[in-house]
Amino acid sequence: PWFICAYGRCCCRDPAHDAELGDQGPSPPGRPRMRPLQGEEEQVRRVVSLHLLQESECDMCLQRPRYVKEALHSRLISSETPRYVRQLEERVKSLSAVAESVKVQSVDDNASVTATIPEISEGFSPDCGLQRRPSRSTAAGSPSGARSRNAAGQEVSGVNRHTRNVEFYGSSSSVALLSHVQRTGDEPVLSPDLDSDAGTLLSSLHNPAFSSPSADQIQAPAAATEPRSAVRPVTHFPQCRHFLQSFFSSIHFVHPILDKKIFFDRCEELWSKPDVAREPSSFVALYYSILSLGALIGVREDEPIDGIENLQWSRKFFDEAKRRCDQLGMVTDLEMVQCYFFLAKVCQNELNAHWAYMYVGLAVRTALAMGINREPGPDVKKEPAELRAESRTWWGLYSLETEMSFSMGRPDTLGADLYHNRLFPVIGEADTEYSGSLELVDPPSCAIIKSMVDYSKIIRSICLGIYLPETTVPRTVHLAHQIDQDLQKWAESLPEAIRPTASVEPRSLKSVKEAQWMKRQRLVLTMRFLNIRILLFGSIILTSTSAERASIPGSQEGIHLCLESAKQTIEIIYQTYQHHDFFRTWFYNTTYTVFAASMILVYVTQEATEPEVQPLLKLVGMAIEILETMDECVVALRSAKLLHKAIQKAEKKFSASTPADLQIPAMPPADAMLQLNHYWGPLNILDNEMDFGFAMQFADFEGTNSLFMALDDPRSMQ
Repeated sequence: PWFICAYGRCCCRDPAHDAELGDQGPSPPGRPRMRPLQGEEEQVRRVVSLHLLQESECDMCLQRPRYVKEALHSRLISSETPRYVRQLEERVKSLSAVAESVKVQSVDDNASVTATIPEISEGFSPDCGLQRRPSRSTAAGSPSGARSRNAAGQEVSGVNRHTRNVEFYGSSSSVALLSHVQRTGDEPVLSPDLDSDAGTLLSSLHNPAFSSPSADQIQAPAAATEPRSAVRPVTHFPQCRHFLQSFFSSIHFVHPILDKKIFFDRCEELWSKPDVAREPSSFVALYYSILSLGALIGVREDEPIDGIENLQWSRKFFDEAKRRCDQLGMVTDLEMVQCYFFLAKVCQNELNAHWAYMYVGLAVRTALAMGINREPGPDVKKEPAELRAESRTWWGLYSLETEMSFSMGRPDTLGADLYHNRLFPVIGEADTEYSGSLELVDPPSCAIIKSMVDYSKIIRSICLGIYLPETTVPRTVHLAHQIDQDLQKWAESLPEAIRPTASVEPRSLKSVKEAQWMKRQRLVLTMRFLNIRILLFGSIILTSTSAERASIPGSQEGIHLCLESAKQTIEIIYQTYQHHDFFRTWFYNTTYTVFAASMILVYVTQEATEPEVQPLLKLVGMAIEILETMDECVVALRSAKLLHKAIQKAEKKFSASTPADLQIPAMPPADAMLQLNHYWGPLNILDNEMDFGFAMQFADFEGTNSLFMALDDPRSMQ
């Protein structure tokens, strides 16, 4: 008896049979007796493994007599082998086709059963929900309730003609949403060249005021470019320290990864010793990235510094930070990670999501290269302040990477959570900025870091549970309610001082005296809590009709939660804009506002009764006021115009039609998923199209801007 060894490389005698032979010893030279093969596929495997016979043999094979191997070799290379192999291959293909047809039938049978929805256990791993995508034939035979994910219908990929960069945006991105809006109308907009359409869209969304040089400029003679080693004399702009204060009084409370005292001590050294500070340093690059972000989101002063507007300062500092990074090259230290982190935040606020994704990716790779995602061993000799900073930076980066990647429909680069065993920041009771003690304790304002990591894991469950797998509407409703329970638990686990609320109004006069970081964090967490609810339940109204929802338990409750969250979003932003200057310069509020207003308009066209219409349209009018208040933001003004047209359209249809005639049909599932866009963090509905200081670009709104000419197409507004 002979068999293929455990390595699948050669044939060996069965040791168990040797015992049965006793003293008979091995068979004489000649043709060895072979154990009957167990299947044709096994024969194919044996023959294919032949070429490894003389190169790699297991220990058992090496103990066999040489004549055994020679006999086996002569049998396998006989003249009959090639023909026999071809016959076996044809037979295997035939059997595989039959097996595949059985699997397809099984998939169809399973898809038709929607009454029973399996529960998700506590140990549920998102990876286990990732199933093999069915073939076209399978998808075509799926029941109407299945949510097909047609990649061509919900993803955008093309070449940005300004930068010649290839850019991809997945189903949860705002670019994909705009691609859908551009195609929406009474008549389908078809193009034989989808890549060209995508390139046109991406080029239309390009912001020349905040971008890299064009491809033609990049190809300029090398003599015209600045040497990497050159260092221009600069003063580091101490007159702009106000921008640093703007950062530390706002965005810093959302991402408290820096030690304010240590940072300002380094800044004082920079300002007092410019000659020393002129040397290449990752801290200098970080310094300019913070200046850029602070100038961008800071409250506008009546007297611009040196007569230069905030946006011009911000872009000047951003370019300087980029230049410093290029000068340093591949540096892996904590300040470089933080620099990339805040450059990504600048890009988010400038609404260049493509760059933001690239910079946060650089931050993640640099952090992983440093190993700050791992808990340091007992022999590591580092100062407590450095260890605290590493923990804050890593986990702040973890949540930002997850949220940003999902917002663009792209995968994150974090890898499995098993890689990341770094302990979370230890939160103390002292309500002061980072102390100089030797203990590994951070102030209470840093508790938001772990809260945002938990929040990002809920985002991941939405992506892997609702967005990626192909599922039915009933199961989507079930999963959405399950995830909403996790969201409720997350909110309840937050410290009371920063727990999301239903109103921006103070709970009592005592709350007026709360620390600034509490107010900022509570506001941000409230907005994110409401938006994730819109994201969870908005798909129900977009992918089903009223008749279908009537037979799906939990769907009406989900629609109600979605609508209430949209209403609260607009009301809270409106109230905050009335009383707080700082919030008016956080232009990513355009995302929250347009997203909430859009869901209200969808509800009006599908579900609203006549008494509901005017109060809901009044809320959309409030959203338009919010957008018009951000008059520096071209995108906000454009969005306000689109919403105004949508209100006119809804009023016209509702006054001229009965509710039954008014109801629009459910969208195709793949296209409907495009509506479920949300930028987690400072991004907005038009992604990278923002140019605050160029009035001519806005004046061109009615002219040559191909994207908005398409959006203003009468077919889509009637």
